[in-house]
Amino acid sequence: MRRGLLEALMLAAAACFLSACALNGNRPVAPALFDLGPISNKVGGPLPELQLSEMTAPPWLASTGIAYRLVYQNEFQTHIYRDSRWAAPPAVLLSERLRQKLAVNTRDASSKPVVLRLELVEFEQRFSSPTQAAVRVNLRARLGEGWGSTQTFELIKASPSADAVGAVRAFSEASDEILNQVLGWVAGQTKP
Repeated sequence: MRRGLLEALMLAAAACFLSACALNGNRPVAPALFDLGPISNKVGGPLPELQLSEMTAPPWLASTGIAYRLVYQNEFQTHIYRDSRWAAPPAVLLSERLRQKLAVNTRDASSKPVVLRLELVEFEQRFSSPTQAAVRVNLRARLGEGWGSTQTFELIKASPSADAVGAVRAFSEASDEILNQVLGWVAGQTKP
């Protein structure tokens, strides 16, 4: 009788343990959300009053997934980090970053407002090996109405680590640098 009771208790304990593991293991884990962090610098010199149109991007950049490419395996296939996401699509994050930069820069009050249109062409992390990666940001800028003046900007920045966190850090720095290049170009194009 005593042996039967002991076996029943052990079976009940094992069932409780297994059900607890099953319940805990099936709970979805919320992905970590990232943005570009605080801006690190501002552009020198006054800028004209800019009218920003909404930044456009191709459909594959319209999601919140952090994209990467394992170039050393297959350069034609993109992947998305499973447990990490952008807080908004990259074009939205870059547009907000640009607005923040414009808010801390001086304006040239003597100039008339200028329309700036930006298109995000590329925003991904590329792995050249399992331990080495770099992010690539590519923007096309158009200044003025109609065809206006256009310029393409591309920046490649090494990731400090070969993971999503390394990608986010590199994208933050690359975003500041490429937007500074765009604003420097705008300042040069609008000088009298």
